[in-house]
Amino acid sequence: MPYIKKSIQIILVFLIITITSCSKSTKNNGDFSEETIKTIIHLTDGKTYSNDSLFLGYPLYLRFHPDSFLIIQEYNTTNLIKIIDLKNNHIQELIPQGKGPGEMLVSWGIHIIERDLFAFCGQLRKVIRLKPNDDREFVIIDEFKIDVKDAIAFYPIKENLNVCQSGSDYSRLTFVDGKGKIIKKMGEFPTFQSATNIKADNSIFQSCITGSPNGNKIAVACRRTDVIEIYDLKNDSFKRFQGPIGIKLIVTDQGISKSLDPSYVTYVLINANNKEFWASYNGTKLPPRGRQLSTEEQYPKQIYCFDWSGKPLRKLILDYPFGGFDIDWGKMILYTIEIRDYYPIIVEYQIKFKD
Repeated sequence: MPYIKKSIQIILVFLIITITSCSKSTKNNGDFSEETIKTIIHLTDGKTYSNDSLFLGYPLYLRFHPDSFLIIQEYNTTNLIKIIDLKNNHIQELIPQGKGPGEMLVSWGIHIIERDLFAFCGQLRKVIRLKPNDDREFVIIDEFKIDVKDAIAFYPIKENLNVCQSGSDYSRLTFVDGKGKIIKKMGEFPTFQSATNIKADNSIFQSCITGSPNGNKIAVACRRTDVIEIYDLKNDSFKRFQGPIGIKLIVTDQGISKSLDPSYVTYVLINANNKEFWASYNGTKLPPRGRQLSTEEQYPKQIYCFDWSGKPLRKLILDYPFGGFDIDWGKMILYTIEIRDYYPIIVEYQIKFKD
């Protein structure tokens, strides 16, 4: 129970969710719906990972490293990153809380590009880059600041190219080099309705970001509406699509924040390979003020799988709500951090499908 209560607070902070009153339900205005997805896979009989040396505090993200590691990002713990060596079950804890070299206040996301692990702290505008050595111990190989104010998201695309989102910037995406220097800005925002002259920004359309391992494409999934964007960096093309609800947003200015109506928790996290990308989806409409979200409401239990043209391929449904997830694309194993009996556990599923 303590984990669930704390997680509710963490999710509200990280997703920048403002709880507003319930609104009337809207008809589907999206490009796809639940009815259009032909392949639905129910995942059961997951294998629980057990390690007496592992204690999970408040895990937020999980990443699979291709050298057989699981990397877990935690909140408000002595060390913000836990690394599980799946070959020998050795556990390494890294990145202590702080403002000094090799430290972060809060890790806002972890990503893996090839063999390198990137951890991002928005409060310090800092990125720490790590890599396993010959002894399978992760060591810091680089640390740099990014020249992006109010950065709320960071994703490393490839060597010397990263993409960020700024909460106060009126550009959708900001690209920086390997030292955090701004290269360019691009992208327009999805549309919304407003009674006043409110400009769209990333605080309204805060998103999770992933990319194809070859560095050619990135996908951006909104966390408060059901819009997904695909950027083809090689061909300089762009596509935006929406679903499964087709949420039409009305935004009002509340002074220090902007209120969204209807107010949802939608896409949560997103991962990809060169053929497709997977996005965990909640779809919960936020309750009136004064009522907390239940475990079933605050965490997703499903994942939508898309190809890089935006076509929905399938939906995966789990029995338990989960937070972080990632995929071993070589062996097609899905790793999740599930919430069972109010506490987080690591579960793996062998994925089998023909499409």
